[in-house]
Amino acid sequence: MRTVLVLAAFLAAAAALPTEIPEPGQLALVLGEEDFEDYLDAWLELEQSKSANASNANVDARSGCTIRINGDLGQPQPVYLRGGNRYMAADGNSGQVRLNTGEQVVIACTGSGRTILHPNIAASRDVATATCVSGNLVSGSGWLNGNGAFGQLTCSAHAFHDAQATTTRCWNNNIVIRVGFIVNNVFYPLYWSCFDQNRLEVIYVWYDQTPENAVHQTGVDRPSWLAGSFFPGVAVNTMYTQVNQKAVVTQYVGATLADKYITSHQFMARGHLAAKSDYVFATGQRATFYFINAAPQWQPFNAGNWNWLEQNLRARIGAAGYNTVIYTGTFGISQLRDQNNRLVDIYLVPERNQIPVPLYYYKVVYDAGRRLGTAFVSINNPYYTESEVRALTFCTDRCRNNSAFSWLNWQPDRIDIGYSFCCTVDDFRRTVPHLPAFTTNGILA
Repeated sequence: MRTVLVLAAFLAAAAALPTEIPEPGQLALVLGEEDFEDYLDAWLELEQSKSANASNANVDARSGCTIRINGDLGQPQPVYLRGGNRYMAADGNSGQVRLNTGEQVVIACTGSGRTILHPNIAASRDVATATCVSGNLVSGSGWLNGNGAFGQLTCSAHAFHDAQATTTRCWNNNIVIRVGFIVNNVFYPLYWSCFDQNRLEVIYVWYDQTPENAVHQTGVDRPSWLAGSFFPGVAVNTMYTQVNQKAVVTQYVGATLADKYITSHQFMARGHLAAKSDYVFATGQRATFYFINAAPQWQPFNAGNWNWLEQNLRARIGAAGYNTVIYTGTFGISQLRDQNNRLVDIYLVPERNQIPVPLYYYKVVYDAGRRLGTAFVSINNPYYTESEVRALTFCTDRCRNNSAFSWLNWQPDRIDIGYSFCCTVDDFRRTVPHLPAFTTNGILA
């Protein structure tokens, strides 16, 4: 009840005094998983509205169509393809899609029985082509009556996203799963997951991150998490409940210690690897809610240094104009001390040693055009001592006391919200063996 009241108070403050709303990381030890996500969405909406107001003031009048990521898109949202073969994207980090007069966008409501809706609809379609007229108006030969607002193009239900196992193999002969949308029998991927089917462990996911991702659509409803066909015999969502966590940790360390480890503030959330807010449109954001894109993550770490890294890194890529691939992954197994003061590995499915609680989370960011990259690493355990986390720091930290990383707002010495450090990619590889091969000539900052 206290969490709900705190959330309500802060959201009220956000509406009244938007410039004074605290950064989400400041509430890492206050809000639970769902409450934090609600607060983060509200905070990001305020932050992006400030940036949008500043950028809109500098937009020159132009021919063609301008569609704002926030303000000109309807729900439930179709999948948008531009040029016939790629997802529609914003113009740089402007938060606006700019189309030339006559340019076409494929509108697709993917999934069985879903159709395109519009006040001017003339013929039922699940896939159609919209043509830019001007402003935010488009035409649709044979399926729209006259011109209509782009944002009024919606679907009869949320577009369906797919997670498919591929024949490609990743580290240690594990499977690669692709997540995306099927339009006209063509699969358009959003991200890929390297997944260990035996341990039910997400080793890493990877996806592109460019300036176009700097501004994302806010106010998108979070869907339920999906297991797909990749967690046979395991009710994976149930594994993440605090009741189950308490029972699992009790098996490892006993009830007395379990009550100290799993509390109303410290518990394990479903930690996104490819972040919801790393995707611009509602369709992409909703597609991140697969368990092959998640691992157990202590909630204050999820809301603290990990969230700061996600938000700061996306903004930095947008401002600097980097074109990167991000590998977000896990390594090692987090441990807790038992009644005999021994460190024991923790799994959410202890009977089978499945769904390990990772020791490390990382983001390796690589710009192939510049051959520059950096590994950002955090320790996923609030109960280690200072000497223990220092001993677990496996590289020379490149972020601390380095003005090149002044854009990164995390608090790397805070063990309770994720003790953190940065490595060169070569240093990182000496400890973490599973990163795909590529060459770097320096740090990306």
